[in-house]
Amino acid sequence: MALLCVKMLFQKGGRFPNTHVSGSKAMRERGIGCVQSQDRAAQRHNPYAVAERSGKKVEQNN
Repeated sequence: MALLCVKMLFQKGGRFPNTHVSGSKAMRERGIGCVQSQDRAAQRHNPYAVAERSGKKVEQNN
């Protein structure tokens, strides 16, 4: 554990490196994001969404 935090302990203002996907500039430029962030955004309530009907599925004749 001590070897992992050498930079943090001995460098002024040292922190653990950000190894998260969203912390990488190259990944952000490619549009690659964190799965957790994408899941959070997908589950966010959309006020413009149309409510789904409950009950039996109605077939449409084309």
